[in-house]
Amino acid sequence: MKIIYSETALETLNEIIDFLEYKWTSKEIDNLKNDIFKFEQTIDENLITHQYYLKESEIRFMLIAKKQVKIFYKKTNDHKVQVIAFWHSKGSTQNLRKLLKP
Repeated sequence: MKIIYSETALETLNEIIDFLEYKWTSKEIDNLKNDIFKFEQTIDENLITHQYYLKESEIRFMLIAKKQVKIFYKKTNDHKVQVIAFWHSKGSTQNLRKLLKP
């Protein structure tokens, strides 16, 4: 299954990495990268069993980085997964809702 990262996903990931470089150690940043790799493997193996963001939504999420970051994604009809955004758990839920609107 092919994974497509939206522009928003790349921007939010870069924001999180910038924040983590300031607050965390390089080991913790490496753990974040490893968790993203594990996410990609899970998707590649077609093991999509993560929770839905909302019951009526197609958007799912996975917790990574010691449950500090969420990856929001959705499966498309053409055997692709679109990563919509990365979100630090301490971020504003109002801003998250804006990012996840279709």
